[in-house]
Amino acid sequence: MNAWKLLRHSMPRRDLAVAIALAAAAELSAAALLGLSGWFLTTCALVTLLANTTWSWMYPSGTVRALALLRTSLRYLERLVSHRVVLATTVTLRGRLVRGAGELSARELRAQRDGTLLARLTTDVETVAGLPAQVVAPLAGCAVTAVLVEALLLQAGPTLGAAELGVFAGGTWWAVRTGRRARRHLASAAAARAGARTDLIAARTAFNELRCLDAMPQARGVVATALEGEEAAAAAAAAEQRTGRLGLRLLAALGQGLALLLALQAGAWAQPVADVIGEVLLLAAVWDLLERLPQLLQELAAAQDAAARLGPLAAPAADRQLPAPTRGSPVLTAVDLPTANGGRPLSFTVRAPRLVVVTGPNGSGKSTLLGQLAGRVPTTSGQVRLGAAPVADLPAEAVADGLTLVEADDWLADTTVSANLCLAAPLADPEQLRGALATVGLGALRLDTPVGPAGRALSQGQRRRLAIARAILRRPRILLLDEPTAGLDRPTAEALLRELRRALPDSALVLALQDQDLALLPGRPDVTVDLAGATAPQPACGIGGFPRGARVAPGRTGPGGGRRGGP
Repeated sequence: MNAWKLLRHSMPRRDLAVAIALAAAAELSAAALLGLSGWFLTTCALVTLLANTTWSWMYPSGTVRALALLRTSLRYLERLVSHRVVLATTVTLRGRLVRGAGELSARELRAQRDGTLLARLTTDVETVAGLPAQVVAPLAGCAVTAVLVEALLLQAGPTLGAAELGVFAGGTWWAVRTGRRARRHLASAAAARAGARTDLIAARTAFNELRCLDAMPQARGVVATALEGEEAAAAAAAAEQRTGRLGLRLLAALGQGLALLLALQAGAWAQPVADVIGEVLLLAAVWDLLERLPQLLQELAAAQDAAARLGPLAAPAADRQLPAPTRGSPVLTAVDLPTANGGRPLSFTVRAPRLVVVTGPNGSGKSTLLGQLAGRVPTTSGQVRLGAAPVADLPAEAVADGLTLVEADDWLADTTVSANLCLAAPLADPEQLRGALATVGLGALRLDTPVGPAGRALSQGQRRRLAIARAILRRPRILLLDEPTAGLDRPTAEALLRELRRALPDSALVLALQDQDLALLPGRPDVTVDLAGATAPQPACGIGGFPRGARVAPGRTGPGGGRRGGP
């Protein structure tokens, strides 16, 4: 993703054009002020020495003051317009990227670490949004000033103009070289900053556990190492900048020395001393602008790198050629999914209103299988389709319209019970929220109860049931629950599973349960995926076409009494 392509529909072009014009006029005014002041002071000194009383100082003096006021006014106006451009671009671009995140597939969105995604929506957006006003406008001002000064020098003396043009070309090459050498250090600093944010978010989430394990020093050490890496990369980039500025100052001294030598030499085009001093000061103004060139090129490179990182969030769905979302009642089909212990692959179908139960011991891959069905976990082989499209390639918004996954330790916002429930149903009234809580056995929990960071103010069973209540409010057509009864007593677990079917009579339910929890079910499941049996080297199971109550796994008996699978 190119930075200009990213900004094409985000920045106010008219304001940017005004900012560029103001920046160019301000730099020209500053250069003219410096040159005219030098000429004026030198001429005044010469007139005093020669006692030429016919020369008037009023007009140059008035022009100097006018240029000073004009420069100050133009720079103030340019700052105002530039800030407006930056703010408008940031707001538009950030809104576009947040909408673009909703078009990512669930797997792509899950692949964005917390710190990385935070860096994209903050630092990277600010870097790209500042490109038009903070880089383009100053660069335009520098270019216009340098071109006009060079044209003036060529008119004053062809040899002088050609010599200065060569020095300008050398300075531009040196600035570009400095920017390129600093770019890799900036990329390293950005990666280290994102890593530090990820580590800080992880440490904040697990703060209580780290404190109990006395592991806070290790966590601080990890974050400190990331921050030290960022500081080292930033220091290397700053060192490159200092080297660039030193080289440009040496070239500026060379250019001004050449101007003095060539302009004052004897010849047909020898110039008055006052004119020469004015030209030298004009060159000083130009080189003062060129000293900013390495920093501007560095910011330009940083914006290009940031735009490349923002590309996945900014590209529209049409550019990524995503499949069309499934309409109507979706069918979830798993084809040749691998098992945890290298057994035969699994194939089955989930459609409403079936109840599918996934069983197996710890480590058999129940959570992984549910993550693959939701498109959040990549599959090494096989495929999961929602309707006719691979679920891993569908936008996250399209997947959310068809199915909902509640993980074993699902995320809860650090706010109230009501606010967490409203994430799934923003328009739900209090009665609907209390009804969802009653379904999962939390009817006594007040809606204004704070849940704490990551839900830590609630018990494990309450956190799990609150996440399930939130999922119920979405009325999903396919609901995936990872061990919903863990941490619950038997009566509560039985009531939860019974009320869950009553609340979602038309939805397909996929439950990952421990073997000992199968007795909690209010009835026999339509389909059972036994991952313990799937680990044996047997042919793949075919689940979608079995009648209600069939327990299907490799090597088990299917309909008609025939034994499925090989020996």
